[in-house]
Amino acid sequence: MSVRTGQSRSGESRLSTELEDGRSVDVEITGSPDNKKRIDVRVERGRHWVLAVQDQVAGLILTLNENGQRIDNEIPSWLEPLLRRLGLKGIEA
Repeated sequence: MSVRTGQSRSGESRLSTELEDGRSVDVEITGSPDNKKRIDVRVERGRHWVLAVQDQVAGLILTLNENGQRIDNEIPSWLEPLLRRLGLKGIEA
C-alpha cells in the first residue's frame, strides 16, 4: 500500500493510497494539529467514514455508503493501520 501525502492551501492534510483490490482511498485531515481533528476517509466508488480525533485516538462518528446514506459502523481491517501510519494511536473501541 503506497501512500501519497500533501497539504492543501487551507492547511488541511491529505493523503491517497490504494487498496489491494485497486480502489483508491483518499484521507483528508482537518482541525488543530493536536486535538479535535476530523478525518474523512473515502473509498473510490465506496464508503465514506467520518472520524473525530481526541488525544491522538480516532473515534468513528458515522459511516456513509456510496450514495451518502448513513449505514452500519463497521470499520474495515485496513483503516486502523492506515491511521497509525498517520501518527494516531488507533481507533476507539
